[in-house]
Amino acid sequence: MTSTDLHIHANHRHSLLASERTGFHSSSYLRSWALLVAQAIESYGLCSDEIFQEAGADLDSLKKNDSRFPSHQMQKVWQVAVARCQDPYIAIRVAQFFKPGAYSVLGMAMLASRHVYDALKRASRYAGFIGDVHHCSLQESEHEVAFVIQPPADFKSISNIYGMSATFSCLFNLLSELSSASLKVKEVHFEQELICHKALENFFGCPVYYGANSNKMVFDKRFVFSVQPFSQDQLASSLDDWLDEYLSKKHHNRVSARVQKVLLKNLLHGDTDLPAVASDLAMGIRDLQRKLQGEGTMYTELLDECRKKLSIQLILNNQHQISEVSCMLGFSNQSNFTRAFRRWTGTTPLKYRGC
Repeated sequence: MTSTDLHIHANHRHSLLASERTGFHSSSYLRSWALLVAQAIESYGLCSDEIFQEAGADLDSLKKNDSRFPSHQMQKVWQVAVARCQDPYIAIRVAQFFKPGAYSVLGMAMLASRHVYDALKRASRYAGFIGDVHHCSLQESEHEVAFVIQPPADFKSISNIYGMSATFSCLFNLLSELSSASLKVKEVHFEQELICHKALENFFGCPVYYGANSNKMVFDKRFVFSVQPFSQDQLASSLDDWLDEYLSKKHHNRVSARVQKVLLKNLLHGDTDLPAVASDLAMGIRDLQRKLQGEGTMYTELLDECRKKLSIQLILNNQHQISEVSCMLGFSNQSNFTRAFRRWTGTTPLKYRGC
């Protein structure tokens, strides 16, 4: 057995034991994501049905039924597939077969986005539609924006470098298709290690770091706000509504979903301060903050996202003056609203409306 074999099988055993300990059997991935991985497996001349069966999954049933794929089985599929094909860069092979349709409605919404930044925001907000094991977020500084994928704090061991690198590789392909110019990534970070690094660096066209504190793709802010010529704001907004409704039903017990529902109901009436929302949910303020933190978010982030959603709807409806929209959303003045809107979309409310 080679050192590569030992590395792959050690990861395989570690991941399976971790999956059993954590009890993540209730979380799942989009059916089309699992079928994409199966297609990549077949390209090695391997039988995807056998590999899925070894991982405890019925691929034939998955092809026939519009169901989601359990995350603990997805982790096993990755490990078995890499052990069989002996290719630690299986992510690149998956990306070769990737089409936006593998992300279903989210893929359509991302392609309809105004620019790469807007698509990244959608990927972060609706990542749970594809797979609900990890938490996704955007981290921003003055010059950079990073798309971050973080495992639950107590269960980092359920992640694997193969699935994570495939996710980033497919996201890179989708954003490249969306981008009006050649997409440039500054750097990519992975928490876990690979034996050799060159192939992914060539794929992304940037440095790739391993053993990092988080999994993330970092972009230069100067290049993510270029408006793409075929954006469809109304379509993207309608798809957002569908995704919001889907995730709300799927996660109706999540505190963050309940907070968003209260905010969207009350935002135009001004009842959006934290004490008012906590009271509406019959919870104490500290208890609410603690539960939101446990779900990987904060009240201010949810309020900001709801303000963005409503502002875009109001701007596109073209029934209110910009100053009215600013007041309706609780901004102290129009300048503050314009600054927030530029942060959300990369442009001003007037330009977004097309005036």
